Amino acid sequence: MNRSLIPEFKLELLRLEQKRPLRFGLLLGVLFALFCGCACSQSLVIQHVTVIDATGHAAQPDRTVIVDRDRIVAVVPSKKAHFPKNAQIVDGIGKFLIPGLWDMHVHGASDARAPWSHLLFLANGVVGVRDMAGPPDARAWRAGQASSPDPSPTIYLGSPIVDGPNPVWPDSLVAANEAQGREQVDQQQLRGADFIKVYSRLSRNVYFAIADEANKRGIPFEGHVPELVTAADASSAGQRSIEHLTRVADACSKEESAIDVELQRSRTLFRAPDATMAQKIDAGSNIILLNMRTVASFDEATAQSLFALFVKNRTWQCPTLILLRAQIDDPLPADDPRLKYLSKDVRAKWDAGYYRHFPSEPRAAMAKLTKAEFDESMRIVGLMYRAGVPILAGTDAMNPECFPGFSIHDELALLVGAGLSPLAALQAATRNAAQFMGQLDRRGTIEVGKIADLVLLDADPLADIHNTRSVRAVVLNGKLYPHEELDAMLLKAQALVSSQDTSSEK
Repeated sequence: MNRSLIPEFKLELLRLEQKRPLRFGLLLGVLFALFCGCACSQSLVIQHVTVIDATGHAAQPDRTVIVDRDRIVAVVPSKKAHFPKNAQIVDGIGKFLIPGLWDMHVHGASDARAPWSHLLFLANGVVGVRDMAGPPDARAWRAGQASSPDPSPTIYLGSPIVDGPNPVWPDSLVAANEAQGREQVDQQQLRGADFIKVYSRLSRNVYFAIADEANKRGIPFEGHVPELVTAADASSAGQRSIEHLTRVADACSKEESAIDVELQRSRTLFRAPDATMAQKIDAGSNIILLNMRTVASFDEATAQSLFALFVKNRTWQCPTLILLRAQIDDPLPADDPRLKYLSKDVRAKWDAGYYRHFPSEPRAAMAKLTKAEFDESMRIVGLMYRAGVPILAGTDAMNPECFPGFSIHDELALLVGAGLSPLAALQAATRNAAQFMGQLDRRGTIEVGKIADLVLLDADPLADIHNTRSVRAVVLNGKLYPHEELDAMLLKAQALVSSQDTSSEK
């Protein structure tokens, strides 16, 4: 199933009408937020807390966790704890300590939205993110980010999207042939990208050239499985992660090959520059019907064969279920309190939704399709989990209804709804993230020697995964941010959004 279908439909229709300026009222004026905390040299002690270390062990009640500088130096029964002199003490009675959360599929963490999105991530216990469409020069961006006055999550930074000719997103890097594909890999590695982001319209030859070059150079490639590549081929080529289950549902169909031929024919017509609107609607309707056929022809034996290949090749899945649910065409309530933390340009895109520019009949068909696809995706994620396929938690933050920070909690709940245990869902945003990035030796669990990225909760997430929302405090690189400072982050994010909106109007 091609999950890039929705933005493509939308962009094709948007190109046919003139953009109109949007006017909004201003939000609150700029607020001052004071970020204090313990000095780096001061030890931090969280005592009498229940530790959920994300290693797979059972919760450990009445533990004391001691942090020195940015490292965990002790996790011991509270009655055996010896406090460092002049340590900062946090009472953890009745509370639960988990590793800091990672959102492994976001946007807006390395562009103009970064100043306020970073604060939203941290205020929600997200200590790290994987940015799936990074800047052209990652090293230059990191150098500039180092002077930011506000705290920031750790960012695992991708290249810009690498796509084929006539890319889905205009700011993508285009690789029209094998030489260009290899060159993009080489340049992005030299510029400091942590991985190469591949996308839907790459040709087979260019995709495999990118895969070969990335494997030779030792840089991961991650992202969408292109339309002309199967999920099995991508796994065997070494793609590190597959986002949004792109091409996974197709590969679970016993009719994958036959459907692919028809899909390609319809896509060609849909994208033809001289196609009329009627032809585009006809081709788009056929694409919808073919994707419904993919859902209907799901075959569990075929799926299990694919999942076994994923396990063998360690092909990670980042389903972004929150995104797939959002695409069902069920808009958020206008009074959702989280909307006030978004800038005008983001709100404008969200207000447009996924289907506002669709004619009524295709819109209803798309909504029906995406509901069927979402239900199938939930089933697939559960089956993959039980088959041992490694899973990451990601939200596609900045897409409509996918909030920076807030939505990671929605994603964890959806993973549990798909069949993961609460602990497995929690690991998808902690231990698994660290393992995926090759950083499990220093982050992802609560163990001695690991970086002190922690979240203190008021309620037990293993009893109810929704309790990850009950953030009482965050520890980032050993520095404590209690609840009042997290509230200050939210206020400052709102102020930055307001300031950014005001500047854009001048």
